Amino acid sequence: MKFHTLLLFLFVAGFATAADLPKARIAIVGGTFLNDALLESGWLKQKFTIETKVGTSPEIHYGEVDGIPFYYIDGHGHGKWLATWVALYDLGVKEAIGGATAGGISLAMKTRDFVIPHDVIDFNTDRPKMIPPGSLKEPGFVLARLTPAVDPLIHQILLEETRAVIRPDRTLDDVNVHEKGVVVQAAGGRFESAAEIAYFKQIGGDVVTMNVGTEISYARQVGINYACLIVISNPAEGIAPWGWDSLTGVYEKLNPVSLAIVRRALPRLAQLPAAGRVGDGLRVHPEMTSKPRK
Repeated sequence: MKFHTLLLFLFVAGFATAADLPKARIAIVGGTFLNDALLESGWLKQKFTIETKVGTSPEIHYGEVDGIPFYYIDGHGHGKWLATWVALYDLGVKEAIGGATAGGISLAMKTRDFVIPHDVIDFNTDRPKMIPPGSLKEPGFVLARLTPAVDPLIHQILLEETRAVIRPDRTLDDVNVHEKGVVVQAAGGRFESAAEIAYFKQIGGDVVTMNVGTEISYARQVGINYACLIVISNPAEGIAPWGWDSLTGVYEKLNPVSLAIVRRALPRLAQLPAAGRVGDGLRVHPEMTSKPRK
């Protein structure tokens, strides 16, 4: 009995390798659009960490709902940006849903609205832009393109399931669903100034948040198909007045709605083809040589 207890401890403590862990091809990378709604859902079965070539992963949960296995990382990985996505790559993840709450820059995007972004502007300067060479198992020079920035199939699934959840709910009559949006990732550490938001608006930003841009970039670099769900939690600074008390109401009402959307999306993600996706040809740069191709 003591031997089995030790094995269980080693497994839960994260000493197991990726090959030893339960398998899933879908990941959910949570932010404030979910908060603790998924942690308290009862879907999560166990948690672990793994070692990657860029360090120890954040805590990863394995879960199942409606017969669909998935991994879940909350808080965008709690600062372990690189290790989050290299760990998901090592685990064999192919599809991912991310998300966040955000400040609305576009006047059409009001508090409590849902946005499914299609593009990104990244102003974060303190995170690596590139997955370090040698971190991935496959050969080739990864220099990812972001056109399109997110996977169109997952984007469409999130759009359809968001509408399916919101439209029948009369308590959400004031909530709109926006099928496109340019998300600006700010540097983080504070809210933006009104002048910064005015600039973001001028260059085409629709919403502003602090982590989704990193996820879009890293997911493409490691070959994981990704799209995300944004909840407008407040007007961006200078767009309209708001206060801290408004955030609590948004989280309480809309985190469970986000969870319902994710639940409906999971079976459809599980049916997506693994190959032939738009991101497949947008990662590895061809050899930089003037020699004729063989």
